[in-house]
Amino acid sequence: MLGRLRVRLVYALAYRVKEVRERGFFAGGFWPPLPQLQEVPALRQARSQANLYELALRHLPGPRPDPRAVLDIGCGAGGGLIYAHAVFPAARLAGVDTNAIALKTAWQRLSKVPNLELRLAPGDRTRLPPHSFDVILGIGCVNAIGPSELLTECARLLAPGGVVSLTAAFALAPAEVEVLFSAAAWQAGLVLRQVSEITEGTRAALAHERPWAEGVIARLPAPFRARAREMAALPGTRAAKAMAEGRVRSYAILVDHPVATWDAPLLRAA
Repeated sequence: MLGRLRVRLVYALAYRVKEVRERGFFAGGFWPPLPQLQEVPALRQARSQANLYELALRHLPGPRPDPRAVLDIGCGAGGGLIYAHAVFPAARLAGVDTNAIALKTAWQRLSKVPNLELRLAPGDRTRLPPHSFDVILGIGCVNAIGPSELLTECARLLAPGGVVSLTAAFALAPAEVEVLFSAAAWQAGLVLRQVSEITEGTRAALAHERPWAEGVIARLPAPFRARAREMAALPGTRAAKAMAEGRVRSYAILVDHPVATWDAPLLRAA
């Protein structure tokens, strides 16, 4: 519990740094660019993070009808929602986060996007309407919330036939991650569809983003820099060593909502 609280505190402090607010992300990414990565002017300085959203939104889920509504849990300053709007311009968008500074920046950056809702709320208690989203994204947030808690809320929010697309890092082997998320999905009434290890891509992104991350962390209050370096898995940290030795791995996880047999309410038109 203490570890999660420290992560949330560093996360909150990071969004006080101008460069983080302008980029829309603090950490995370995937490299090299995927073939379908869309170039978005507002994310020109955050291509590895946009690439991670491309992975979660389109690459791993595969061909699907365009979603009518997309939710980003842990949306931060809205960089992922900017990318979602670029690739699915007709979709209704929503984001939740516990960081008020990040959400204020998201409102400013997404002010011209129609059909947008941003909410200051934890990812396991969003208070959003049930059966409202075709795609729910969680980039790294499951480590702060927990698989069972997050998927229970996603099950309430997901429209029939929708997908939950998550990324996370665990000190677990792929088979163990499958067991963990199979159980959490089953308890929530969902179905685990895929667990993909993406460690090499996330490590490449960390190396690509290292100069920028070092600069941002240098601007944080001194007592929090070591923890921020661990979160960014910078060289010399225990996190970087654990990834290099294969003790911590990055994963992309897809969870499906089994198509409902009841008459779920129709989504509002975008």
